[in-house]
Amino acid sequence: MNKVKSLGVELAVISTPVNIRYLTGIRIETFERLGVLIVCVRNEELTLVIPKLDEGKVKGTGLRYLTYTDLEGPRDTVWRVVSGCGKVNVVGFESNAQLKYYWLLRGILGGFRDLAIDDVLTSLRIVKDEEEVSNIKAAVKAIEKGLRAAEDSLKAGVTEVKLAEVIRSAIADAGAEPMDILVQSGPNSAIPHWLPGSRRISDNDVVVVDLTATYNDYYGDLTRTFTVGNVDGEFARIYNLVKRAHDEAIAAVKEGVTGSYIDSVARSVIREGGYGDYFIHRTGHGIGLEVHEEPYISSDYTKALPRGSVFTIEPGIYLQGKFGVRLESNILINSNGMVEVLDSYWPVV
Repeated sequence: MNKVKSLGVELAVISTPVNIRYLTGIRIETFERLGVLIVCVRNEELTLVIPKLDEGKVKGTGLRYLTYTDLEGPRDTVWRVVSGCGKVNVVGFESNAQLKYYWLLRGILGGFRDLAIDDVLTSLRIVKDEEEVSNIKAAVKAIEKGLRAAEDSLKAGVTEVKLAEVIRSAIADAGAEPMDILVQSGPNSAIPHWLPGSRRISDNDVVVVDLTATYNDYYGDLTRTFTVGNVDGEFARIYNLVKRAHDEAIAAVKEGVTGSYIDSVARSVIREGGYGDYFIHRTGHGIGLEVHEEPYISSDYTKALPRGSVFTIEPGIYLQGKFGVRLESNILINSNGMVEVLDSYWPVV
């Protein structure tokens, strides 16, 4: 609250479900209906405004809330909240807030100055507490069960979609919620965001498996590269180069270094190995309530990595029309400053 006050914000409107989840512990997905957490900064009062049909998610939590029906609409309910906040000259919004929320407040309050409060929210969410870290670790362990299931089921003739189904089931059986399940075989492995399709995996294929899952809404995100039969002779050289970039980037992680520095470590290994033009994405990204959040391990992220941050390291090399290799781990800078790799499973390739 003090950080918001220091900006001069008198009323804050939080509308993205992930930030509402972070601040209240409640999952609110109102779809086209309005759902906002309104913070009266002056008296430090928080009120959730939600559709009546979502009341069951909030009732009994102890959180202050007001509801509205579809017939009523949200305007009068929002007015009841903000009218109790006193004179408001400055309103804080998330930069990705829907414009309709802005216009609703404008219609109620008249003129005001608006400020982005993203940096305040990011500074809170980037540092994970013990419970958040525990949730991420549980997600990672479930994903590793999915990777083991992939290795056990991987053979010529299996389609990408079928392998994805096996993985999804294994993650769910481990107690996590499967999210993005990417199975990329043969030439598809050179397309980093390829979604599993009907292609049948063949002998001599490289198969990239990139998995995300959540536990209590917190993400884990791992990628491993598998092989079927005897693969292209260039594969071993590229796999070893990506693995070395992965390992050296992790070795360079410590509290206070920047994401751009870690990115440069991984990138220099691959560049010196002769494949710099084929490493076509950033080295990593933060994970938490979102699969991509700060800190970013990229060339333009010049902020220092703090204690409590959790992020991926995932270098890759992609030869279009042939194959790709990506290796991804999840890294924690502990509250004591020690660096911890949260995953340990590696297939034999």
